Amino acid sequence: MTNETIPQLTLDLPDSAVPGFAALLQHGILCPVAGPVQIRPFLLALPGFTADYIEGTVQTIFINGSAADTLDRPLGCGGTLALSAAMPGLAGAIFRREGPHGSLRSRTASDECIGDDGPGHITLKLFNSIAADRVFDLLERGIRVSGQALAEFAGRRPDLFQPPTGLTLDGRPVDAAGLMAAAQQATMIDLQARVRAAA
Repeated sequence: MTNETIPQLTLDLPDSAVPGFAALLQHGILCPVAGPVQIRPFLLALPGFTADYIEGTVQTIFINGSAADTLDRPLGCGGTLALSAAMPGLAGAIFRREGPHGSLRSRTASDECIGDDGPGHITLKLFNSIAADRVFDLLERGIRVSGQALAEFAGRRPDLFQPPTGLTLDGRPVDAAGLMAAAQQATMIDLQARVRAAA
């Protein structure tokens, strides 16, 4: 893992702005791990990912871009786990975990541990209703994202980083332009939201 200092960004958000950050979760959350982890316990440690939620909502799993049928497997540092609720159409049927059309996939994730043995990060990407369901809890607890991902997201949704949203970077107030500059220079940024009821 890197020894660089990771900037700390605090967002003072009206609750009405929170859903707009669901798209940031598609870019990927960088989850620090000491080494390979079992995916299911890894998810259960995240806010809102109860056993019932995982079983009932997580219908599509991709590990490093390949569809998988189960969460009961290891994932190492540098690996990417993408989760989606049920997707429509034939593609959804093909990629649905343990679905009857899984044999139509061009490739399927192997059962071996994917990623490195040492400490680092697992990238977790959340899509559609899973991102919408979990964005509030994850922002309040705090997430780590790549600086590039945050810069790209802020470039697409500049409205989310303007008043009434307040921005604090490493304990000092910053405007959207200052945040963008910092994000473009940082490898990673730790982001946490303080959510308030809209006036």
